[in-house]
Amino acid sequence: MYHNNNGGNDLKDKQRHYKKYLNLRTMIAESAEKFGDKTYLRYFDNDKNICDLSFADFAKKVASLATCFHSLEDTPSRIAILSENRYEWVIAYAAAISSGKVAIPLDKELQFSQAAAFLRLAEADTIFYSAKFADNVRDILSSDSNIRHFICFDNIETDGDKRFTTFDSCISAGAEAIANGDTSYYLLRTDSGRMCEIIFTSGTTGTSKGVMLSEDNLMTCIHASANMVNISDKDTILSVLPFHHTYEACCGILTPICLGTTVCINNSLKYVTRNLKIFKPTGMVLVPLFVTTINKKINDEIRKENKEKLIKGALVVTNMARKAGIDLRRVAFKKIHESLGGNLRTIICGGAALDPELVKRFDELGISIAQGYGITECAPLVSVSPYRHVKPASVGLPIEDSVVKIVGSDENGNDIDLPTGEIGEICVKGPHVMLGYFNNPEATKEAFNSEGFFRTGDYGYIDSDGYIYITGRKKNIIIFENGKNVYPEEIEEYLSRCELINECAVVARKVDGEDLITAVIFPNYDMFAGKTDDEIKSEIKKAVLAVNKTLPSFKQIRNVEIKKSEFEKTTTKKIIRSKI
Repeated sequence: MYHNNNGGNDLKDKQRHYKKYLNLRTMIAESAEKFGDKTYLRYFDNDKNICDLSFADFAKKVASLATCFHSLEDTPSRIAILSENRYEWVIAYAAAISSGKVAIPLDKELQFSQAAAFLRLAEADTIFYSAKFADNVRDILSSDSNIRHFICFDNIETDGDKRFTTFDSCISAGAEAIANGDTSYYLLRTDSGRMCEIIFTSGTTGTSKGVMLSEDNLMTCIHASANMVNISDKDTILSVLPFHHTYEACCGILTPICLGTTVCINNSLKYVTRNLKIFKPTGMVLVPLFVTTINKKINDEIRKENKEKLIKGALVVTNMARKAGIDLRRVAFKKIHESLGGNLRTIICGGAALDPELVKRFDELGISIAQGYGITECAPLVSVSPYRHVKPASVGLPIEDSVVKIVGSDENGNDIDLPTGEIGEICVKGPHVMLGYFNNPEATKEAFNSEGFFRTGDYGYIDSDGYIYITGRKKNIIIFENGKNVYPEEIEEYLSRCELINECAVVARKVDGEDLITAVIFPNYDMFAGKTDDEIKSEIKKAVLAVNKTLPSFKQIRNVEIKKSEFEKTTTKKIIRSKI
């Protein structure tokens, strides 16, 4: 068990001492006063022009929208958001929470029927949406939802229907009310322990659960992120992950308010490379697949230009220079840095375990990776790597005021605490853990053990310094009849290092009545130009055999399947294993 009651203060930078705010409204107000005209959000408008929104103007718009809520007939209480990433999304989200309402961020990739079902489950009465989803929102009118207010981020015709209005109209109405003396937003008293957000977990409508988060849950994670990650008011980050995901909302959107960091909103995944060069960020918040993809693109360019030997030689020189206290990385690898905008120095990576070789690789190139581990039910942070004391294979230390322990089972199936270094389920307790699942007491009860620890469903272990290591998801473990356990993520980590492999997943397949460890692989087809399917599979099998030589016999891959297309993924770029 590891109890962190000081946030890793013995390890983190002593100069980082950001306070924990009581609520989001106070944090927004103080950041506006402190950072004023400094840019908080930078984004493309509908005409592809780059626009800036300052911390002061952001605070004013949040106050205006929150004030408008109180002027609407049937005052909103449950506010859903269905939209692509845009600056209005951030304002709507912040206004909902800071005005004492409940925010319900929805995945824009949801099928309409699923989105409508979630709106009903969460008892939403208001929805913000963009013009892209106007048809879907109109369809909600014919469903049995409780939506009374439809607020579009874009200026569209409302056809005189009073239930429909626009974001700009709401902002104007709220600003006018404030100008006329309405101080209700500023004087509002809220309970930080109340439910302020409902986030739906990934899954079908029948299996997805609404995670209830409190404002204190959010502020706990913002405080931890601000104090343990090397980002400040000197930084600019490029936001590429979906805002509805708690990881991006916490680390990519809310924590920058505390820090005074500028956030550039990426307008499409297909434009990430272009936008890196336009916005020139110093930091990014990513999931492992993005980091792996960036690394493969770097290696592809090196190979195309026949510079493998040159880069290897440069790595030897820069590593020797670093030992002498001289940092030549940004000079030696200038072209690589320019391809990433020229200023990138920090990547915050979470959502799943990252190959430690990638952490070392990026560090050698001059880009530090701060790993974290989280889950929606923990708002989402469980642990963060103190940036001055990184262990490449670890996802860091538990956040402040939390307790993390590793739990196994005895011969009777009862929970037992496991000692340092032993693998078991990661269980968490602390001020960041959810209130429960909305209207689902049975699922809530199952999620906690008898001591009140939340069962994450992730397996891992804790070392003697308190650092957490992830071995895989409990539900993904392959268990053989001989009692041997195989963690697919471990094998996938080895496979992903191969340049011939673009994406992979390890599963158990029954072949001739026997369960075999199977690697399902989407090759890097750019490296197989002119090759037949048989030749491609032959080369992939050679790569798999090379991986097998590094694994004990019971973990070795005994079957290979080749995919013609990418795996189906969630919006946070996790492979959907149920569809493999």
